Amino acid sequence: MRRRLNQWADASKILNAMVVLGFVIAFMVSIFSCQEYYIGKSEEELAREMFEVDSLISKIQFMIDSLEVDGTKVWQDH
Repeated sequence: MRRRLNQWADASKILNAMVVLGFVIAFMVSIFSCQEYYIGKSEEELAREMFEVDSLISKIQFMIDSLEVDGTKVWQDH
């Protein structure tokens, strides 16, 4: 009889540990689900940098067009 009670006591400790672990995991999940994660840069920063790169490409294209460089001429030193 005593052996059976000890087995139930051991099972009770395991169940208590599982319940506590479940609450801890649920608490961690609830905290992390309320956070917004950005790996690297935010969408706003990425949009700003894309706009800067696009404007730089436009300026370079304008400079190339104004110099009438079409890729067939070779630069020569005079």
